[in-house]
Amino acid sequence: MHDDEMASDPSEYWARRRTLSPSPVQQAVADGDRRLSVLADVSGSAVRARSLSLLEQLDEFSCLRVTPPDDLHLTAKLFNAGRSPTGRIDTDHVHELISRIAGDTAPFEVNFPRLNLFPDTVYAEADGDGALTRLNRLFCQAAETTDTDRDCEAFIPHLTLGYFTDDEDYDELIDYMEANRDPELPTLTVDELALVSFDTTNDRHTVAETIATYTL
Repeated sequence: MHDDEMASDPSEYWARRRTLSPSPVQQAVADGDRRLSVLADVSGSAVRARSLSLLEQLDEFSCLRVTPPDDLHLTAKLFNAGRSPTGRIDTDHVHELISRIAGDTAPFEVNFPRLNLFPDTVYAEADGDGALTRLNRLFCQAAETTDTDRDCEAFIPHLTLGYFTDDEDYDELIDYMEANRDPELPTLTVDELALVSFDTTNDRHTVAETIATYTL
């Protein structure tokens, strides 16, 4: 994790891009610590098709492991059993919560204006007129679903394009990002959310199972 270097606004990360220390994502968990997420799948959209050339360019940098195109998604909320008072995730409760919120949410559009970075990832900023942020805050109303102390108020919607593995050629990556800030991705219409579980025994932390989908 990278709580010590967290910021509250995308512009803060960009301003610190030359001084950030790349922080590789957490390692695989042998016992399969379960993590759930509510997300918007991007894999079947025009965004996926248009992202291929961008992902190929990012894959040229040794410090980065790009996201497989079929794993592209927008996260609205993470659920972590370790944060629950009971030490486990109540899947039925989470399902009811998402169903209720999704039923009161209209489809919305998301665009991707700029490349940016967290200490552990490179991403495209996701601007949906605040729709993803509002969803996150609605999910945060249930205290037992809070994943981190920064969730809700400091949530930054994003499309993860790659994960840092080390700091080799990091400066060259920043040079590339400065010269190519527009990811040139089309607008995405989000009309469905999915509740998924992640495979944490794999260091890519890919989606292992789609538990339910919710039409907006």
